[in-house]
Amino acid sequence: MRPADPTGGTEHYDHPRLATGIWFPDAAWTPGYGPVDLTVHGWRLLAGPASGIHVLMIEDDAAIAEMYRVQFEHDGFRVSIATTGEVAVATLTDGDPDLVLLDLLLPDRSGFEVLDSLNERLPTHPPVVILSNYGEPSMIDRGRSLGAVEYLVKSRVTPAEISRRIPTWVEQGRGGGKPES
Repeated sequence: MRPADPTGGTEHYDHPRLATGIWFPDAAWTPGYGPVDLTVHGWRLLAGPASGIHVLMIEDDAAIAEMYRVQFEHDGFRVSIATTGEVAVATLTDGDPDLVLLDLLLPDRSGFEVLDSLNERLPTHPPVVILSNYGEPSMIDRGRSLGAVEYLVKSRVTPAEISRRIPTWVEQGRGGGKPES
C-alpha cells in the first residue's frame, strides 16, 4: 500500500519532492515529516576554498573531460577543455590557466610533444600534471624529465582525488614548494 498523498488528491510522481515516495515508500511521508526537499542549491557549485583557480584540461575523450569538469567546477575551479594539442598551445598562449592536466594520447600529437612545445614557447608555463592511461616507468620518467610536476594513471585516481591536489600543484607552480617525487 502506498502512503497517503500529501497533496490530498491523486499521486503526482512527476514532481521531484513527491517522487521520493516511489524510492522510499515507508519514509517519504512519515507523520510529522513532510516530503524530502530535493532542491539543488546553486551556491554550492560556486563555493569551495579553491575558487579562482583556472584549470586547463587537455583531453580528447569527451566523457572523461566532462566527468572531470563536473567535479572540478563543483569544487570551485574554473575549467577549460582543449581536445587537441594545437588548441591547448593556443589556449595557453592566449589564456592564463593556473594548472594544466595533460593527456598523452591526443588526435594531432602526443602529450609529450605538447609539453615539449610548451617548454620551448612558454618557459614560464603553469605546472603540468600528466593524466594518462599509460603507466609504464619509461613514460613516467619521460614526463618528469620534460617538467611535469606529477604523472598520474587515470585508472588509479578519481576526479575527487585530483581535485583535492590541485591547490598543491598550483602552489608548486608559483614557487611555493617542490614537485613530489
